Amino acid sequence: MIKSKTYFLIIIFISILSRAFAIHFTGDRSIEYNEFGIILYNLENYGTFGFRKSGEEIFPNIFMPPLYPFFLYLIQLLNPIKSLFLDLVLYLQLIYSIIGIIYFKKLLLNFFTEKLSNLGATIFALFPLNIYCVSQISSISLQVFLSILFFYLTFQIIKNSNLKNLLSFSLISGLLILLRGEFFVFYFLTLFFIFITNKNIKIIIFSLFISLIVVSPYVIRNYYIFETLTITKSFGYNLWKGNNPKSKSQGYETIYDEEMQKKIDEIYPSAKYDLYIDKIYKAEAIKNIKLEPFKYVKSYFKKIFAYLFVDFESSYPNYYNLLHILPKILISILSLAGVFYLIKKRSLINYFTAYYFLNILLFSIFFIIPRYSLILLPVQIILSCYFFKKLKIYTRD
Repeated sequence: MIKSKTYFLIIIFISILSRAFAIHFTGDRSIEYNEFGIILYNLENYGTFGFRKSGEEIFPNIFMPPLYPFFLYLIQLLNPIKSLFLDLVLYLQLIYSIIGIIYFKKLLLNFFTEKLSNLGATIFALFPLNIYCVSQISSISLQVFLSILFFYLTFQIIKNSNLKNLLSFSLISGLLILLRGEFFVFYFLTLFFIFITNKNIKIIIFSLFISLIVVSPYVIRNYYIFETLTITKSFGYNLWKGNNPKSKSQGYETIYDEEMQKKIDEIYPSAKYDLYIDKIYKAEAIKNIKLEPFKYVKSYFKKIFAYLFVDFESSYPNYYNLLHILPKILISILSLAGVFYLIKKRSLINYFTAYYFLNILLFSIFFIIPRYSLILLPVQIILSCYFFKKLKIYTRD
């Protein structure tokens, strides 16, 4: 029998090889025309964090969260060889993906045996979408990595709320909010869970204070430019993309919509351009939902099904590849079995079941694209491990 530590080292080695292989054969080789590439160009040439423009004027951004673009910009500044920029980014993503696997196993050991934790870590490490996303210029891999640290530190605080754990947890929370503006919802859920577990309000106040320090420079910047206290203003566009007469579960595929563009063209170009555009999209989306509420309720449940299982209307390249579809369906079935097991045990308020339902219900309001399911993967694996535990799989070391 292979010893547990040896087995895990083998999994780490395979994980490194598989991600390096993905980067070499499927890795992004150009970001010139996507929003990240445009933001990098504008930061470098105009000193403006923005991607919308009118003529030669670049408008400040409030649509994109700032962390990942500035992560790319920092690498660009520190990298002396421009031709190696994308490779450097992708291999940095490989490194923190591997660190994420290590911390995911540490997280699992809070609830399960060494063997069952190894099984969960293996599923996470070798999950095809997890491997593929490392090879893409996208914030998703960074979000998964920081989320694992966030979960790990949550349970470290519950065991020992020392200064190191609290500072680390609060810093990671702030970074996640800067990476995905909606993460504050999950942050508050987690603070509530910590409070009902520890009954210590000082922990909550301290964490809120440190997280506020982390996000405040960007919030102050937005208030100075847009006169609003927020991280992002993309709610309206995302709501419209998933809730208009032409949208599917993955949203409206065409970025340029002629009817909406006519309304946008009426806006006088100014520093608040991003803010005004989002208001137009929000008003249009709400109008659509009010006109045909039953249609959009039905669409909402279709998006939930697409998120967990299969989107039968997807036009994404290679979406129906069995290496993508089968693992996604299997992990969703296993995690739902874990949810039902916890409910049967009257553990409905289990942190991960709450996180699971909140994630699904929140994202399905907007639209579902394939990489979004990766955000839920760590929680799905934990819930699946609860089901394995019920079946007495690897319950003894």
